[in-house]
Amino acid sequence: MNPCRIAHPFLPALTCIAMSVGCSTARMDSQWIDNSFHEGLAAGARVFVSCETADDSLRRLCEDAWAERMRAEGITVLRSYAPGGVPGDAVANAERIERAARATGAGATIRMKLAVGSYSVFQPGPQVGFGIGGGSGSGGGGFSFGGIGVSVPIGGGGVSPRQEMASSTTLADLGRGAVVWSGSARTQMDGDASAQVSALTRVTVDAMKKAGVIR
Repeated sequence: MNPCRIAHPFLPALTCIAMSVGCSTARMDSQWIDNSFHEGLAAGARVFVSCETADDSLRRLCEDAWAERMRAEGITVLRSYAPGGVPGDAVANAERIERAARATGAGATIRMKLAVGSYSVFQPGPQVGFGIGGGSGSGGGGFSFGGIGVSVPIGGGGVSPRQEMASSTTLADLGRGAVVWSGSARTQMDGDASAQVSALTRVTVDAMKKAGVIR
């Protein structure tokens, strides 16, 4: 069972952080739009998609994810890895991508670059705590106390490595011959590259729809 789907009135939303395996944290970092671009991609449009990665299987997973996600919008995706497309060693070449896209009759190109990085998270060691409840006393001066708590570390902390996948995406209108939207996103890695690519694609498409470049 995916821990993110557990519903219980006493479980906080941070469950997905404490039990991070299987949880998606994809988010947009930034985006830009050409405010003069009012056409947008509508149902029936044809878009040439290319994914630039260090691994060919990840490239194919990425382009497949775009095809699946855009199908829900009624948009046809032409994959760069398809026969007659662009070989892996040329997928970073903007001119090759544009020529291949025009040859398929696409009206726009979507180019996504993927990269995997790492960062470190400090995790404190286990702690033991004790507290004193409220109380009162009688006598000449009288006294009261309450809410005293002490937490004492009983073991050393450590640094835990984490990985994340980041993406940078551009949408170019071939009629204008210019980029009309760009955005970057990232998600934590949980060992399932396909799920993370799908998460990045999903959050990017959602951002493009909010920006109005997908209608």
